[in-house]
Amino acid sequence: MIAWFKAKLAAYREKRKISRQIDPDSFRTLATELRELAELAERLWPRKHKFYAKIKRIQAEMEQLHTLASKPEFRRLSSQKRLKLRESLIQSREQLMETVQTAPSPTQTLQ
Repeated sequence: MIAWFKAKLAAYREKRKISRQIDPDSFRTLATELRELAELAERLWPRKHKFYAKIKRIQAEMEQLHTLASKPEFRRLSSQKRLKLRESLIQSREQLMETVQTAPSPTQTLQ
């Protein structure tokens, strides 16, 4: 009986954790974070670089996601689609962080 109760409690906690992860507020927060990272990357990379167009596209897409997550239609998406979207956003965040870390130095002079 105790093992059954523990299993049910663990399943409930996992379900709550997933529901917090796919909540529209968490997507808006993640979109804002990605947009801010893209703005930082935009300041670091020269405009002529190949990453610049990608950075601008990411900014536009995060604006769209922020708007979409505010609408009731977003809640109608299946949990699986929202989980995949969240995983994709997290992967994009990691790639953006790598891009920011590998940005060239603005000057050749060491400080």
